[in-house]
Order: sequence, then C-alpha cells, then structure tokens
Amino acid sequence: MEHDAISIVTRLETRTRQLMLQYSELKQQLANTEQKLVEQKQHCTILKEENAALQEKYARLKMARLMDMADDDDLRNSRKRINKMIASVDKCLATLKIQ
Repeated sequence: MEHDAISIVTRLETRTRQLMLQYSELKQQLANTEQKLVEQKQHCTILKEENAALQEKYARLKMARLMDMADDDDLRNSRKRINKMIASVDKCLATLKIQ
C-alpha cells in the first residue's frame, strides 16, 4: 500500500511539473502575442498617418491640376481671341492695301 501511495505521489508530482511547464510556455506565448499586438497597433497607426498624409497630398495635387486646367482653358480662350484680333487686323490691312 505504501508503494501505491508513493507511485501516486510521484505521478502527481510529475503531472504537476508538466502542468507548470505548460503554464510557463503558455504564459510566454501570451507575452509574445501581446508584444506582437502592440507592434501591429503601432504599425497600423503609422500606416493610418501615412494614408492621411497621402490623401492630403492627393487632394492638393487634384486642386493644383484643376487650377492648371482652368489656366489652360483661359490660355486657349485668350489665344483664340488674339488670333481673331490678328485675323481682323489682317483683313483691315488687306482692305487698306486694296484702296
């Protein structure tokens, strides 16, 4: 009987050590996972900031392009008006030369 009790205690000690080892491993895995989570949150924050900066830059580029297009339209209209004026002046000069 004493031998059975010693065997049970030995198995209990062995199982307790195994459980303590598993607990330590799980605790370490949890710490690693929490550290990775913190790193991923930091990375996510950085990416959000970069995204916001890029969106702002895009909006500025879009606005600049719209302004540039407006300038192009104004430039085209001005050229057309100048060309019409030149044509009109040429007609007047041609009329004067004929007379």
